[in-house]
Amino acid sequence: MIKSNLFRLFENIDGILMSLVVFIITLGFITLASASQQNIFLLSNQIINISIGMILLLFLSNIDPRRFLFYAPYLYIFSLIILATVYFFGFESHGAKRWIKILFFNLQPSEIIKITIPLTLAWLYHRYQNSINYKTHLIAFIILIIPCSIICYQPDLGTAILISLSGLVIIFLAGLPLKFILTSILGLLIALPYIWSSLHLYQQNRVLSLIDPGRDPLGTGYHSIQSIIAIGSGGFFGKGWSYGSQTQLNFLPETTTDFIFSVYGEEFGFIGTFGIFIIYFFILYRCVFMAQKMQNTFSRLTTAALVFTIFISSFINIGMVSGMLPIVGAPLPFISYGGTSMVVSLTMVGIIMSLHSHKSLIAN
Repeated sequence: MIKSNLFRLFENIDGILMSLVVFIITLGFITLASASQQNIFLLSNQIINISIGMILLLFLSNIDPRRFLFYAPYLYIFSLIILATVYFFGFESHGAKRWIKILFFNLQPSEIIKITIPLTLAWLYHRYQNSINYKTHLIAFIILIIPCSIICYQPDLGTAILISLSGLVIIFLAGLPLKFILTSILGLLIALPYIWSSLHLYQQNRVLSLIDPGRDPLGTGYHSIQSIIAIGSGGFFGKGWSYGSQTQLNFLPETTTDFIFSVYGEEFGFIGTFGIFIIYFFILYRCVFMAQKMQNTFSRLTTAALVFTIFISSFINIGMVSGMLPIVGAPLPFISYGGTSMVVSLTMVGIIMSLHSHKSLIAN
C-alpha cells in the first residue's frame, strides 16, 4: 500500500526533465561549495532551499491544473499584497529594499511575481479566448504594469524587465497585432531619452560601464572587470575546483549569488561552461516539447511564459557576468545561492509537469 502511494506520488514527474534539473542543481551546489569557501552555514541553507523547492515541485506536479486556473487571479492579488508589504516591513540590502524576513527565510516577493504573472495572464486569455480584442490586451498590460512599477520603485530594474518580458511573451502569443507591436517598438525608441533620464545614477553608470568598464575600474566597472578576468583565466579546461584565484582571493564579488557563473567558468573552463549551456538547452527543449503536447490555451501560455522566464534569467545572468549586458541583480536559475530564487525555479518546473501530466483536464 505504501509503495503504491509513493508510486502515485511520483507518477506525474517527467523523468527526463527531473534528471536534467537534479544534475544542474548538483553542479550548482558543487560550485557554491567552492564559491563560499566551504561555508557550512551557507551550504546548509542551500540544502534547505533545495529541499523546500523539491517538495513543492513534487506537490505541485500532482495538483489538478484546474486549481491553477481557478486560483490564478487570487494568487495575483495575494502576490501584490506581499509585494506592497516590502515597503513597510522589508529590509534593505545593497541599496535596495526587496526582502522580507520570515523566521530564518528571506523572502523576495518580486520572485513570486514571476509565477503569478504568467498564471494570471494565461487565465485572462483562456477565459476570453473566443473574443480576444484590444480591450483584453489592455487589461493584460494593466495586470503586467502594476507589479512591475512597484518592483521598479524598490528599486529592482532587472527583475522588473524580466517580468515585463515574460508577460509580453504571453500577450504576443495570445495574438497581439503586428501593427501594435511595431508601433510600441517605435514609441519605445522615441521614449529612450526620457527612460534614460529617469534611471538612477548607479543604473546609468552600469550601462556606461558596459560600454567602457575601464572608465571606473575601482567603482562601477569593478564587478564586470573582475568577472571577465575570472572567466577568461579559466581557459579551456579550467583551474580546477576550489583553485580559482579570483574567487579564492576574494577579487570576485558576490561569488555565491549573481557572479557564481564566473566562479564556475574560472574553475571548469570552456568545457564546463559549454556543458552548462547544453544542460540549459535540453531543459528548455524538454519544456517546449511538453508544451506542444498540451491541449488548451491556459497550459500552453503558462508553460511558454515559465520556460521563457528560465531562459531569459539564464541569458541575463550569463550575459552580465560575461560583459555583454549591464550588471543587474539576476540570479542564475538552479545554481545561484538564494532561497526564493531556488524555490521559485523548482516551483515553475512543478507547475509545468502538472500541466503536462494532466493536459486533458482543462477543457477549452
